[in-house]
Order: sequence, then C-alpha cells, then structure tokens
Amino acid sequence: MRKSGILTNLTSLLLIASIVGACAPAAGTPETAATAAPDATEAPSATEAPSATEAPSGTMEYPVIRMAYTRIFGTDSEPKVEEALNVIMRQEAQAEIDLVPVDFGSMNTQFNLLLTGGSDSIDIFSSFWYMPLSTLYANGQLAPLDDLLASDGQGILDLFADVPGVLDSSKINGKLYGLPTVGPYSTSMIYIVKKTDSDAAGIDWSQISTLDQVTEAILKMKEANPDHYYVPGATQTYWIPKNIDYLSDTSFLGVLTDPLNSTKVENYYESEYFMNFLENVKIWQENDIFNPDAMSNNNPTLLSIQNGITSGTPGYGWDLEEWLYEANIQKQYGDDMVGARIGDRLMTTGEATTYLWHITSFSENKEAAMRVLKVFYTNSEAATLLGYGIEVENYVLDENGDARFPEGKNMTNSGWMPLGNTYSLPNESGAPLWYYQPDNLWEMMAQSNAEAKPSLALGFTFDATPVADQITACNNVIAQYYLPLINGEVDIDEVLPVFQQALRDAGIDAVIAEKQSQLDKWLAAK
Repeated sequence: MRKSGILTNLTSLLLIASIVGACAPAAGTPETAATAAPDATEAPSATEAPSATEAPSGTMEYPVIRMAYTRIFGTDSEPKVEEALNVIMRQEAQAEIDLVPVDFGSMNTQFNLLLTGGSDSIDIFSSFWYMPLSTLYANGQLAPLDDLLASDGQGILDLFADVPGVLDSSKINGKLYGLPTVGPYSTSMIYIVKKTDSDAAGIDWSQISTLDQVTEAILKMKEANPDHYYVPGATQTYWIPKNIDYLSDTSFLGVLTDPLNSTKVENYYESEYFMNFLENVKIWQENDIFNPDAMSNNNPTLLSIQNGITSGTPGYGWDLEEWLYEANIQKQYGDDMVGARIGDRLMTTGEATTYLWHITSFSENKEAAMRVLKVFYTNSEAATLLGYGIEVENYVLDENGDARFPEGKNMTNSGWMPLGNTYSLPNESGAPLWYYQPDNLWEMMAQSNAEAKPSLALGFTFDATPVADQITACNNVIAQYYLPLINGEVDIDEVLPVFQQALRDAGIDAVIAEKQSQLDKWLAAK
C-alpha cells in the first residue's frame, strides 16, 4: 500500500509548467478581449437521441464530432485511441469522434483557427489555459448547454450535486455555457523549495503562513546558499494571487481582496495586497533573490527548478502536502521538496472554471456533441482511453492495479497522455491511479472541496462585453509594465505610479465600476 496523503494539483504554473517549456499566455498578461457579444443561439432541443442512419452499402453512418485535445508531447497512438473510443461512441452516443490535437506551445493560434466556424471548426473543446469563459461567451463561440443537458446529457449534472456553486460559476445570464470537470475546485498560494537549501538555513516551514514570512525564510536560505536563487524571474509570471478572488479575470482588472468578508471590487494594482506583494519584490530585488536575466528566461516556474535556474518558487495548488508527496516520490527536481501554504484555500469562480468543457455555437450537431460528452462524464472505459490511451502500449498496470509507463517509456515518448493532467478531462474518477498517487485520491478531492472556503462571489461570472475596449487597452498596459515590475527589472517606486496612471488612462475605473454593478445585481438576485 502506498502512503496516504492529501493531493495537490498545481494547475497552470506548477503542474503543466513542470513538464513543458512552451506555454500559453501568462496570467497577468493580456488575453484578447471580445469586441462584440453576439447573442448565442439557443441550441435546438431534441426529444430523444437520434439513431445512426444506414448508408446505401448497408453500413451505418454516424455524425462525426470533432473534439480538440491539448497535447504537450507526441501522440502517435491517436488513431488507436480514436478507434477504441469509437467502438464505445457508436453504441452509447450514436456518434463517432474525431480527435483534433492542439499543441500546447501554439495553443492560442490553433484554437483561434478552430473556433472560427469554418470547415475545420471543432464541436467540443476545453478552455483550460486558452481563454476565460466570459471572453468566449462575448465572442459568441459557446452554445448554451441547459436544453442539451436535459435532452442528451442526462446524469452529468448529478455529478455536481454536492457543489452547486461550481455549476453556477459556469453560467452567464442564468444559462450554462461550460461543464466543469470532476475534481478539486479550490486553491491556495504556496511556496516550495529544495530541501537541501532549506535545511542549510534551518527553516521550519510549519511556522510559515504569510508571504512576509516566506521572504524571511528566503533571505536565510540566500545567506546559507549565496549562489542560489529563490524566485524565478521569467517571461511568464510566477505569481497568480489565489488568496484573493480575481473574479475569473487573469489580468486582475478589479478583484475582491477580502472575498470571505467583503464584495467591494478594488483596483488590484493599487490595493494594499499588491503594495505588500511589491514590498516583498523590492526585498528580493535588493538581495539578489531573482535569477539573472529574468526577462530572457522562458522557463515556467517548475522548469526553472528542474533546469537549475532557481531552487524555489512561489506557486499555487489545492493542497501542498500531497504535491510534495508526489514530487518526492517521482524525484524530478534533483532533491526532495519542502514548503509552506500561504493564506486560505479558497473556492472561487476562477477555480471552479479552471477546467471547463464546451460545445461550440457553430457545431452542426450539438445533440450528438452532448452525447459524446455524456460518455466521457459517465463511462469509465472511455474516460480511461481518453486520459491514459491504450493499455500496454501507452501505460501498464502493476500488481496493485496502478498505472505506470511501459519499460523504456515516459510522459515524453509514451505516445499518448494528451495534457499529462487527468483533472483537465471530464471525469477520470473511474480510471486507474498513477503509482505515485494515494489510494483514496478522489475521496480526498471531495473532502477538500467540502472544507474549502467559498468566496462571497462564488458563482458570479463577469460579462466583459460592455467594457471590452477598456479591457483591451488595460491589457496592453499590463503587457508593457507588469512583468518587469514583479521581476524586479525596474525601479518599482519610479515605475509603479506610471503603470497605475496608464491603467487609469486606459479605463480600469470603468471596468471596476462595471464589475461592481454586475456583482451587486447578481448578489441582489441570489
């Protein structure tokens, strides 16, 4: 039996970044804002699942649903995975699936082409790491799912009966536009570092719970290990503030800095929270905590540790201890890892909508697309094929029934593992566990969700359409100033006021006012 622990999933910065150098746009870096918000067309309601039609040759013809999946490494086994899935899909969904690979390093470019409504468009996709729900909605790229769930997706909503706020988070104007995956829906900030560095400075991480205390520990480690660096300055952000509610806006244009007690929308870049963060950045800047040539470092946070650029990093995860447990079993950082959680573990709309699956507004057979999604949410055999591939070829089961890579293979050459992260797929709770995971993984997730602290704005989704131009202008300002500021590449006292004024000139006050107005109306209607 493996040691039981508490699982952590370091989304975005940590889990994915640990295995890939290329990445999607960093949080805090502008994502394309919508310029218009066409009304989404109501999906036609089907009274029953249509059957396949018989072709002249006597064979059956099925609607083909194009489903995008994101990959980091090669997926040579795709034809076999697709063939095996279609055996199930023809029987249970009266449809066939066409898997469409999207490479992680060029995700934005590929999705921009696949979501145009042209002949190469897709029917199903996940917005993880691509674009926020509100932007996709404003672009008119999403189909409403309520009627489709009633007609062709029975049973999916039952999976979220214990977390109703999670489903609410996927709604805009009362309609559901995305389906969350089955998994964890809360996150906290953390700091992790190599144990050898920590031990040399005598750090007791059990006594550390704030960023200021983390900085004190970093300074001690720097004194003990003067040639090492502890914050990865890079062309991607190392800091996504999960201990506030940024209202699903990864540019932080209006946030709740005290989401358990207040619904006041604040200017993040002028908030006490951000000022305190920058005070720590100044200390890191003055004490050589950042790696050299930060703006030339294209490595994400964990890859900076793996490549010896830094010994530690801030990050986030839904539980620190289990991430450490898994990391220390896999030994992928050249040392055991230790660390501390910073602040509360919050459940926010942003966390609840990290992994969303959608049907596109231009899908020509939305009912069949919903039936395909239903299979992935309710059929463990199909879920295992999607997440793990073909047994023996892409993975093997050991004597405990745990998944491992076949001899001579790993994540980079196994031929499948679309994103290396089963939590991004609809429902992998019936699939095998990996050998480094605890036996009661999914029970732990459920317990974590039950214990998480919900933001007062959980379930609120901002419609960016009324201030799309201002958001675009603010994102351009952030792209110019934000990373140099948090990487300590500029004089913070000199550049920060310029940055703040540029945001005001770009219209951040209008964005904040619109968010506050929408939030107040949403709260009043609850």
